[in-house]
Amino acid sequence: MATASKDGLPNVVPMTFVKVYDDEHLLIVDNFMEKSKDNLINNPYVAICVWSMEDKQAYQIKGKAAIHTSGQIFDEAVAWVKREMPVLQPKSAVLIEITNIYVCQPGDNLGKEL
Repeated sequence: MATASKDGLPNVVPMTFVKVYDDEHLLIVDNFMEKSKDNLINNPYVAICVWSMEDKQAYQIKGKAAIHTSGQIFDEAVAWVKREMPVLQPKSAVLIEITNIYVCQPGDNLGKEL
């Protein structure tokens, strides 16, 4: 996941817990974020590259993030992580409102917006 500070300094980190939340959002669980979380507080825009196991394609997703530290979204994120890796202690749930999706797979559709 790529973020940027309010001054435009980029930061990119690998994410383990990423999934489609609904037709308009991705859910990312914050287990270790420091710089990324600071960036999201000051500049909520993100980009993330994901691999779809279903169609064997790579996608770049851009959007606006909202941080949740309590409530239903946070509770769902914690339950998900605890099922998969009980030793982790999620700090927040990041819900990304998707604004753009691009094909990242080499071929004729590379760079095409979906």
